[in-house]
Amino acid sequence: MKLARLNSDSLLPRFYRLAVINTLSNIMIPLSGLVSVAFLGHLKEIRHLAGVAVATVLFTYLYRLLHFLRMGTTGATAQAVGKDDREAMLLVGLRNGLIALVLGVLIVILQYPIEKIWFLILDALDEVKSSGIAYFNARIWGAPAVELNLVVIGWLLGKEMSGKVLVITIFGNLGNIIFDYFSILQWHWGSMGAGFSACLSQYLTLFMGIFFVSQDVRFQ
Repeated sequence: MKLARLNSDSLLPRFYRLAVINTLSNIMIPLSGLVSVAFLGHLKEIRHLAGVAVATVLFTYLYRLLHFLRMGTTGATAQAVGKDDREAMLLVGLRNGLIALVLGVLIVILQYPIEKIWFLILDALDEVKSSGIAYFNARIWGAPAVELNLVVIGWLLGKEMSGKVLVITIFGNLGNIIFDYFSILQWHWGSMGAGFSACLSQYLTLFMGIFFVSQDVRFQ
């Protein structure tokens, strides 16, 4: 009875810590998007803002379909941690990482038909569509990094490394804000600059995530 009470007391803080960090990391994503909207809203031509809004809906649906990579990685990794099986932990990350990489590359390969179908079914002005296409063409190259980030973050959460997940999320979003500032306000790239910033920040997040993972992985 006493042992069960101790396990319950230790479980609740761990649960709440993971829940809070997971929520904060998810909140940071739309906050970063709001900063992009704020930068684009200062431009004289509203078509850039409208085009990004149209294209962002596509990416939201596209990446939401693949969100199972994060949840599946977290669950499988947590099971391996419970068994204290380091080999299984590593295999979960490598296997799901390979799946994520393949899916991300496949999205890049199929970018032309995806773009054509999406903007064909939209009812928008030609100038808005052109801005949306420019944003899409720049951001789509970050698809492999987006999918791999789902696995990396899921793996770290499965190992209860919530602090590192928060650091990764903040680091990537701060990078996105800085890239937005230069590409939109300083270099005047408009919607293409917003897409470029989103793409680059995903790779920045990935490199930080891989750094944290490499510190924990033991190959011997």
